[in-house]
Amino acid sequence: MDIEEVRRLARDLASRRESAYDEAREEVESLKATLRARARAVRERERTLAEIEQRLDANGLAQEIEGARRAKAEAEAERRLAAAERERLDEREQRIRSVEKQLAAQRIELERTAVPARRPPASVRQRELDEREAALDAREAAVAQREAALRGDTMSMPGLGFAEGIAALSHADPR
Repeated sequence: MDIEEVRRLARDLASRRESAYDEAREEVESLKATLRARARAVRERERTLAEIEQRLDANGLAQEIEGARRAKAEAEAERRLAAAERERLDEREQRIRSVEKQLAAQRIELERTAVPARRPPASVRQRELDEREAALDAREAAVAQREAALRGDTMSMPGLGFAEGIAALSHADPR
């Protein structure tokens, strides 16, 4: 091998190495550019996320906390109201039991001192009296009609024909 050939081979090797180095450097530059673009996208997403977190912290979280506080206050008020109502119901129940005991004692006392009933209730007695009075009215009307028939001329009885007059006279009550 001669020196020229070694030089040529060295130059060829150097150019190949340089071209491989250039390709690698271009690839590295391309990767760097891609990394830079991704880094920018990540920074943009982080900034958007930070803005969202700030809005949530400033508005949403504060509103949620306030809403939770209001709900807690309402629940406490409802609990106090229920406790007060329960207390009033307990007091009322105690008063009712007291009155029931008093009424039971009065009922027992009345049962001990009660006079046995000798008469039927007023409504039954009243019915009996009304029936007797109606029967008496009917009898009085019949007696009045017979008396009129006996006093006067049987032929001149108003509303009675000969046959009815004879029948009235024949059924006259001998009392």
